[in-house]
This record gives sequence, structure tokens and C-alpha cells, in this order.
Amino acid sequence: FACGCSPGGRSLTCPTCPALFVPLAVFLTGSDRIPIYGMSSLRIIIQSTPSGEQYLPVAHTCYNLLDLPKYSSKEILSARLVQAIDHYEGFSLA
Repeated sequence: FACGCSPGGRSLTCPTCPALFVPLAVFLTGSDRIPIYGMSSLRIIIQSTPSGEQYLPVAHTCYNLLDLPKYSSKEILSARLVQAIDHYEGFSLA
């Protein structure tokens, strides 16, 4: 990638990297398609949850809502978010 990240590696330290952006968009919206009115029409809500650091972020795809536990560091946030994205299965309607 032009940003220097490897295709297999994902990290929040490079938020513009396509290795993270595309899977994150699918995780949050449940769709791999761009909205009909473009990406600027997409409204994503991130809300804090009182759950502990051992919990993963939860995406409510119908509402483009991300429940994000309060993590004590950026490293834990990155690891948990990447773990949630990597284990996302979608609706399996194919």
C-alpha cells in the first residue's frame, strides 16, 4: 500500500489505510457497497459503553452504530477493534 502498511497487517495507527478502512466500513454498515448518495451521506455514531476491556466493540449495522467500550490505551483499542473486524461474519446471505 502507498501508506507503507502491509496488506495482511491492520492497525489504527494508519487510519487511512485501505487494509483497515474497507473491512471497518463493512463491519459498521453490514454492506460492501458505497451508499447511493456517496460516502458523505453515511452517518456513523460511536457511543461509549460501560463494559470492560475484555469486551469487543459491537456494530449495530441497521443504525450504523458502534458500541465502543472504554479502553485504557490506544493499543488495546486497536487490538480489540481489529479482532472484532477479523471475526465479523456478516449476514451470510450469499
